[in-house]
Amino acid sequence: MLWHNSGLDYQYGEGQKKSGPPHHAGGAITDSKKTCLAVDIGGTNIRLGLVRADGQILTSHSLATDSARGPEKIITTLINNLKTLAAAAPLACKPQALAIGLPGWIDQTRGILIKAPNMPGWSNIPLASLMREAINLPVYLENDTNLYALGEWCHGAGRGLKNLLVITLGTGVGGGLILDGHLWYGSFASTVEIGHIPIALAGGATCGCGQRGCLETVASATGMIRLAHNWLKEKNPTTYKGNPADLTPKIMHGLARAGDPMSLAIFKKAGKALGLVLADIFNLLGLEGVVIGGGAAGAFEFLQPPLRRILNERILITGAASIKLLPSELGNKAALVGAPNLITALSPTCV
Repeated sequence: MLWHNSGLDYQYGEGQKKSGPPHHAGGAITDSKKTCLAVDIGGTNIRLGLVRADGQILTSHSLATDSARGPEKIITTLINNLKTLAAAAPLACKPQALAIGLPGWIDQTRGILIKAPNMPGWSNIPLASLMREAINLPVYLENDTNLYALGEWCHGAGRGLKNLLVITLGTGVGGGLILDGHLWYGSFASTVEIGHIPIALAGGATCGCGQRGCLETVASATGMIRLAHNWLKEKNPTTYKGNPADLTPKIMHGLARAGDPMSLAIFKKAGKALGLVLADIFNLLGLEGVVIGGGAAGAFEFLQPPLRRILNERILITGAASIKLLPSELGNKAALVGAPNLITALSPTCV
């Protein structure tokens, strides 16, 4: 066993750092030519790379998460890959620290992954100490969408905005929030759980968090595929003739462009659900815009019209036309690009 967590009786919120990520001595990479190792662990894929302080990715690759293997085997694979990546780095580019994005709730003070709702078995894992012992570098844990948000805010579609929401439509729906030029942290978690805001007060599909009717049961890649399977079971009209198990949002995007009624209906439903949630968030916080990324965001052209229509109807504090709806510029590289900004404790001067 890499770790033994039967003795961990961690109560959520206990010991949680409230003002942002800790700054580990010796880990800062303020020189733009210095590098860090960056990891983005998702429910489907793991991406890792060697990244300069200015966000330039020097080298990267990805591997399947294969969550069914369990955290111990995945962490072992990750350690081996990171050691290989660090050893291959030129002497002038040796990494100074490691930043890891995770799809769940994190106690940054203690370096523990509390829970990853869409990855069975990933709970109460002292990941920071495990990785630090294995690769001998300062280690920073962060929610994956927060890292994604840093990348898009400092180097991508969100450049120049001081109040911004970044959401990712992947295995779940993640959120990272920039308020007044700073990455926002609540008192009890290091993530904006937009995916678990209910859109159905009664009923709805069961979410990975255990609740029913959450946004991500409709607007995530997983939710869209579930809706498509239900559509096919009910024998509703569609041009898709393949195996239901082969359906992905990317395939559905192509089908929608060809006029497929199933894909068009699902994207419309997802866009409407996003609009209902985002309108409330914009009314509450007065944000300037939202960046939408993740695997299912490739269908942005079909998600945007119903989303914009709901915003036009529901936004009260300003004209909806002034709200920026932006597709991700960095795509699946955003979290890696954002890693150095986490390590250098995020200066608001990048706005």
